[in-house]
Amino acid sequence: MRIGIDGRELAPQRRGIGRYIFELSRELDRHLPDAEFYVYNRTPVSLPIESDRWIMRTDSSRLGQRLSMLLWYKTRAGRLCRADDLDVFWGTSAFLPRLPSEVKTVLTVHDLCHVFTPETFHPLHLAGVRLFFKRDVQNADVVLAVSESTSDRLHDQVGRRADAIISPAVRGVFAPQSDQTIDTCRRHYRLDSPYILTVAAWEPRKNLERLIRAFVAMKESRLLAEHTLVLVGKKGSRFKGVSKLLERDAGRHTRPLGYVADEYLPALYAGADCFVLPSSYEGFGVPLLEARACGTPVVASDTPELREAGGSDAIYIEPTEEGIRQGILMAISEAPPRVERPVLPTWEEGGRVLSRILWP
Repeated sequence: MRIGIDGRELAPQRRGIGRYIFELSRELDRHLPDAEFYVYNRTPVSLPIESDRWIMRTDSSRLGQRLSMLLWYKTRAGRLCRADDLDVFWGTSAFLPRLPSEVKTVLTVHDLCHVFTPETFHPLHLAGVRLFFKRDVQNADVVLAVSESTSDRLHDQVGRRADAIISPAVRGVFAPQSDQTIDTCRRHYRLDSPYILTVAAWEPRKNLERLIRAFVAMKESRLLAEHTLVLVGKKGSRFKGVSKLLERDAGRHTRPLGYVADEYLPALYAGADCFVLPSSYEGFGVPLLEARACGTPVVASDTPELREAGGSDAIYIEPTEEGIRQGILMAISEAPPRVERPVLPTWEEGGRVLSRILWP
C-alpha cells in the first residue's frame, strides 16, 4: 500500500496544523506497518518517522521554486504523486493535487479562515484559496474535520459535512508540572512576577492587539498589580499592529518570547495564573487543550469551536477589550484549585480512525 501525504505544513518549529499532521503520521506508522508513506513538499522537511517506509519527495526545478506554495502544490505536486503510483492520498490541509481518478483522496479541513477572517490572507493567496477550496472539498472521496463546528460551517458554506471528525490531541508532556520544573522555566525566561499567558501566532484573527490593549489598561488602572502578559508565538503575515503595541509598552507590562519548544511550554502553561485565547475565529483551538492538560485556568472567546476545545472548565468571553478584562479578572480571582490532567482526545485514537479511513 502506497500512501501519499501533503507535507507542506511539516516545517521546523511545528505548531497547530503541523503538529496535528506530524503526530497523526506517527500513529499511522504504527497502525499501518505494511504501508509505504510518500511525503510531498517543494523542499525537504523532517519526516515524522525515520524509516525506509517513509520517503521524501521534493521538486528542485527552477519553476517549482518560483511558484507560491499553493500554486506549486496544485500544478506540480501531482506529477510527483503520479510517478509513485499511489493507492491513496491524504490532503492534510484543505487542498488536493491533481491525481489520477483511481487514487482514493482523503481531505482534512482545519478551518474556514478564508470565509470568516479573510483579512489574515495576502490577497493573491486568498484568491487561490477561494478558487480551489470548494472544488477540492466537493471532489474528495472522504472529508475530515477537526471539530463538529467546523463540519457544520463546512456544510453551510460548501454543502458537505465531514465524513468523520478527528480532533487534535495533546502529548503526555502536557500535564501538571512540579514546582521545581516551573521554577526552572521561570528562571530560564526571567519571569520574576506572576503572569498571564497567551500562545498564538501574531495575526489578526488571534486578536492579540485587543488583548495587549486590555491588559495594559488593566495595569495602568491598577486592576492588576504585579502580573506580566507573556506572549508565545511567531510573527504571522500581518504582525505590525502587535509589534507597535509591544514597542510602545517597551517591556513594562508585556514579554514576547517568540517560539517556545515543548521542552519549556508545559511549564509555561502550568506556571501561568491563567491562559487567554481571545481569537475572533479558530477551527479548533489546540492551545486550550494544552493549557487544560497542564491544569491552567483558561479564558477563551465564546465560539462553538473553542467551546469544543475548552470544555466545561473554561471561562468564555466576548472577544472585546471589556470581555477580555472581565475574563482575566474572573480567572485570577475565582480560579478553582488545579486538578489532575483532564480526560482529553489522544493521538492514538485519532490515528486509529485515520488509518481505517485511509485503508479500510
